[in-house]
Amino acid sequence: MTMNQIVFLNQQMIKLDAAQLIQAGGEGMVFRWQDTAVKLYHHPTSQHQAKLSYWFQSGLGQVVPTAVLAPCAPITNGNGELVGFQMPLLPPGSQPLKALSNPLFRQKNNIPLPTIVALLAQIHATLTHLHQHHIIIGDLNDTNIHFTPSPSHPFTPSLIDADSYQFAHFPCPVAMPTFLDPDLYGVADLGARPSFTPRTDWYAFAVLLVKTLLGVHPYGGVHPQHKTLLARAQARVSIWQSSVTRPANSLPLDTLSDECQHYLLRVFEQGERPSFPDALFANALRAATGQKRAAAAPAPAGRLRVLLADEGFIEHVALLPNGRIVAILHNGQSYKLIRLGIGGKWEEMALFDGSPGYQFAHFGGKYLAVNPPQRNQLLLLDVGERTPQKMGLIETAVFRDTAVFAATPQHLYRIAGNWIMRGQVQNGHYVEDAIATAHKNQTWFQASPYNDAIAGYHRVFADYRFFVQTAAGSYDLPLPPLAAGEHITNAGIAFGADTVAVLLQVRARGQGQTVTHVYSLTGQYQHSQADAEEMFDTAVATYPITPLPTDYTPPARQLRLGRHLLIHEPTRLLTMDG
Repeated sequence: MTMNQIVFLNQQMIKLDAAQLIQAGGEGMVFRWQDTAVKLYHHPTSQHQAKLSYWFQSGLGQVVPTAVLAPCAPITNGNGELVGFQMPLLPPGSQPLKALSNPLFRQKNNIPLPTIVALLAQIHATLTHLHQHHIIIGDLNDTNIHFTPSPSHPFTPSLIDADSYQFAHFPCPVAMPTFLDPDLYGVADLGARPSFTPRTDWYAFAVLLVKTLLGVHPYGGVHPQHKTLLARAQARVSIWQSSVTRPANSLPLDTLSDECQHYLLRVFEQGERPSFPDALFANALRAATGQKRAAAAPAPAGRLRVLLADEGFIEHVALLPNGRIVAILHNGQSYKLIRLGIGGKWEEMALFDGSPGYQFAHFGGKYLAVNPPQRNQLLLLDVGERTPQKMGLIETAVFRDTAVFAATPQHLYRIAGNWIMRGQVQNGHYVEDAIATAHKNQTWFQASPYNDAIAGYHRVFADYRFFVQTAAGSYDLPLPPLAAGEHITNAGIAFGADTVAVLLQVRARGQGQTVTHVYSLTGQYQHSQADAEEMFDTAVATYPITPLPTDYTPPARQLRLGRHLLIHEPTRLLTMDG
């Protein structure tokens, strides 16, 4: 595979290399080019070319709202054939709208519900404008709409994947099943002809509104008869029915006003598809409703007990070589470090004041690397005394807008230039050695909480190359081949005491799954496991899967400490003998 792509923008040659890659999907790759983005199709078809040509020649690009990051200039190859397009970049720090469905994300970032309603109103206005110009989104979902959190300005939306929109006689060929109108479940090939309408967009918008405000899909939860979300959608068994058990961390239905709920019942219980009334945004929420902090689930009786609970959020947990534990907590604007053992907390230290979003790595028993939000700097602190002492400031590479660094119990790892660096403190000085090569802006890794091992991947265009690095050497982690048409949309790493797991979100033709491949720390393949696509985060957090009591299922990260299992919830640290 070549390390660059030569294409033409406005008849001027540009060179795109792997270091500029933002994202690779099943259809194409998106690169950063100066202050814009460029999408190149893997296999440009006559349909791609005809649809883009119509877009540019019809002037549709000039009538879409600025919130839509739409194609703005064609990209051609050396033969003058259209192979992609230029478009605006997402604003720095953008988050997918899906993040707002997580109550913990809203709480940690202090995002009140009225702010989300105002954001939805802007999305509504954008959707209305597109419909007025006979443009249908089709694949409207909470991953192709982004927003930029800002404490001082209203949130503004950014809509991506505009090349899939339906207009003229060109269909939208894809849709996320959980946002697809059940009226279209029987359509075998969405790309065969235009199938979407304003009605189907308004159905997807109603799903978006419920998920974003209440933290649950309108056909989510559990029903004794209809076992899957799509089955409940076909039967119109929504969360408003008493036979449905909603997730414990979702907000109550009466968070929404009676008028808003009446509209949603028309959509999800009666099968109607009216446009959402613009005037309803003024009273979408029940009067005087508050966004209460979700109460922590009580620890079940028996072996599971609370080790640490706090009013703030437990941002980081590390295991020390001596068998103790370090936790970093954030409450309001304050960060603090807590040392504890299986018997409970024994020491607390104030670190600094700061906004949410700091990342941490603890190593060498008493050293802490601190990464501020949206930065590539690592502040090194000695936290072994009564107050933290600054040791220095270093930098690391960024991958997908996130600083790449991690720590084992012994060492801190980062990227400097084309090298993965391993560092430790010797005689009061931080020293490093280069242990492996890195690809510019395309290498990512995680560190084992149990031993001196890291694992990750190098991404070269759409090709992922996984590795594990230990004190004994570096080993490839060869993936079993993907099925025809499959592509990787997300990848993660998790460690057991003597294993490493590569976890993948894989999609093909609109359907996805989570796949876990397990290896020894010397790269020997052991086995694989497939789960539902939405289980990706859970699979990463709980590997190797240890069954919990059946009445205890909140989201949590699991760590092994001797004969104890540590369960890291957002606001509590629990322990269980096992």
